[in-house]
Amino acid sequence: MNRNRNQKIDEEDATENKFGKEFQEAQALLIAEVKVLLDASEQRRMMGEEPSVAATDIKRKTIEYCNRFGRFSDKQSIKEVRQLFPLDQFSQFEAAQLVNLGCESSEEAKILIPSLAKREELDDNHLQDLLDQMTNLRKFQAGGY
Repeated sequence: MNRNRNQKIDEEDATENKFGKEFQEAQALLIAEVKVLLDASEQRRMMGEEPSVAATDIKRKTIEYCNRFGRFSDKQSIKEVRQLFPLDQFSQFEAAQLVNLGCESSEEAKILIPSLAKREELDDNHLQDLLDQMTNLRKFQAGGY
């Protein structure tokens, strides 16, 4: 039993971008994307397209969290920020964490997302440029924040 647990721990390590089998094909969502999905669900419910079930406490708290910590408010900005961190340069997890955490410097990003620090091919200046572009997108998005 202990051996299986140790083997599973070796297989899963976010600092190495290693996740369990169930997450191999999963897409890491931005907080703002979760908000868009929840808003769409609520709209469908209001229009009678989904069963009229009162929002659960968990759903309500999730919406509050998304409103508080989502860094982007409109779909166009979400699309643009997603394009800043292409999946041929960043893992799903890294891209989502960079946006969700709102890292402002490459140093901060590498501290908060250890897998970035372990990648020799990732140039600090390039990462900083992407983070600066993300900050500008956030400042000048249509909805403003």
